[in-house]
Amino acid sequence: MREVFLSNCEKNFVQKTIAEGYRLDGRNYNECRKLNIAFGSEYGSCIVSIGETKVLSQVSCEVVQPKQIRPNEGLLNINVEISPMAAPQFEANRQTDLTVYLNRLLEKCYKDSKCIDLESLCIVVEEKVWSLRVDLKILNHDGNLIECSSIATLASIAHFKRPDVTRSGESIVIHTLADMDPIPTVLYHYPVCVNFAIFKNNILISDPSYIEETVCTSTSEDGTNTGGLLVVGMNQYKEMCLLDLTGAAIYNSNIVHRAIQSAAERCKMVVDLVKKDIMTDDNLRQKRTKINFADIITTDHAQSLCAKDLCIRLKNFTINDIEMEEETDVSKSIDTDDNTALSKYDVVPSLPQTVELKAKKGASTWIDISSESDED
Repeated sequence: MREVFLSNCEKNFVQKTIAEGYRLDGRNYNECRKLNIAFGSEYGSCIVSIGETKVLSQVSCEVVQPKQIRPNEGLLNINVEISPMAAPQFEANRQTDLTVYLNRLLEKCYKDSKCIDLESLCIVVEEKVWSLRVDLKILNHDGNLIECSSIATLASIAHFKRPDVTRSGESIVIHTLADMDPIPTVLYHYPVCVNFAIFKNNILISDPSYIEETVCTSTSEDGTNTGGLLVVGMNQYKEMCLLDLTGAAIYNSNIVHRAIQSAAERCKMVVDLVKKDIMTDDNLRQKRTKINFADIITTDHAQSLCAKDLCIRLKNFTINDIEMEEETDVSKSIDTDDNTALSKYDVVPSLPQTVELKAKKGASTWIDISSESDED
């Protein structure tokens, strides 16, 4: 299935909305969606979700022969797979430009930055080493795949534990988890790729959605590209590991400095969350608690398509600005029929500077319509 492209009216609407200081989902420029990390029953398996974007990561290991140029170092391979489950435009078992792009960025961030102690993966020099393989599967694509895949890679590697190995003479014994405790992966630092969307007039947006990424990387009506995606890879020590730009060139250096400062704060928050979740997972495993991905499927997830209330976000109004009994500026701008429909909803406070309209509970109202023929 081909990708559904946005029309010029939709692109102009999104650009005008962002230029006025608003986003379609009601977030601020520097506000990110909710980040959730859930670990599976095996070491190195996790699901990371940023909003509706979900990525499954699994780390596996095997004993291989090392490279001749580095005989005392292990290997690290990263593989990204995007199936039709993520979006209808992708095909199964077929690489796309986005797949190659994600693979290249993740390998630069985690292999070239030397964040993993590859020498600790050596079993016998020039003969046997451990080879770690990170398999990423995109479950749902709703924008910001780079950051979500990066966090999934980091969380799975930090959570993974390989079997212990003993050597007696020329024989090598790989112990099971029941015989000896597994060995965790040694990480020197924790890099995270943070994604930003750049619009015209030097507007920098954190955690862009799929529509925002599509609009900022698309060409305008005159054939020019005025925006792009900026990826900043940093660790918890505020050291830069990666810098990548897709789209138009940046003519103002201030936007890069703002992105670096925002990425440093975001990276520290993500690393703290990953370490906290790993410690929580270790405590649950020590208590013999059964861990499974089924725990993250809550009632809200199961009934996500069964919306009972109508929720509308009004960004410019607060709870004190709207009085249902009095005539306000909002009620004057609405027709009589709309006022009748609006009275069926309750105004409740929501996010800061935001209110929501929710349907009132009660029985349905019926309107009796009698024709002239019936009266006769």
